[in-house]
Amino acid sequence: MLRTEIFNITNFQQLTLTKGIKHPRPAFSLGRTQLAFWTVIVISSFIYVVYYNSTSGISVPEIDPVNLILLGIAGGTTAVAKVIDSSQQNNQGLSIPQQDYPSKGFFMDLISDEKGVSIHRLQNVLWTIIVGFIYISAVYDTKMLPKHDIISNQLLGLMGISASAYLGLKTSENKNAPVSPANVNAGTTVITSNISQEVKSVLSQDKQGTL
Repeated sequence: MLRTEIFNITNFQQLTLTKGIKHPRPAFSLGRTQLAFWTVIVISSFIYVVYYNSTSGISVPEIDPVNLILLGIAGGTTAVAKVIDSSQQNNQGLSIPQQDYPSKGFFMDLISDEKGVSIHRLQNVLWTIIVGFIYISAVYDTKMLPKHDIISNQLLGLMGISASAYLGLKTSENKNAPVSPANVNAGTTVITSNISQEVKSVLSQDKQGTL
């Protein structure tokens, strides 16, 4: 659910064999992870506050707009990132986009593009973690969902700027990606000779949309 969609399975296969990865998986998506991050935090906090304050019957807490804005930023970032990915997939050319690289690990996937660690991705991840920590701390201390006196307009502005910078620079990702020397742009035709059964299984799952 949190992993990116592979653009070209042949590229994924070649990189898997070249790097000698025994248990290949698609890389984690920053947009999807960020949306899941805020969804889990806000919903979990809401349930916690309802439970804590419901001594005699269910007490539904006031939901300040700041919570909706945080979810809106995360959802909007994910949606725009998906549109950018679709555009890049349709204009792949002879390059190997970052979406075709096997996972390097959760955190490295989030902060890296096809060239390595990227500052705009790192900034987005760090601000998400910082604001997430403030949010969770506020819920724990006050037993209420945060309001603008805790998650201020300035913090929301920083989140929005960070998301905008990520999306703006994401449009330039993959433009100068390395070119595969052979078998590039073979669509979904996969060469299965000299490929392990584990890799075959992963490629089959990706075709079926189960990864």
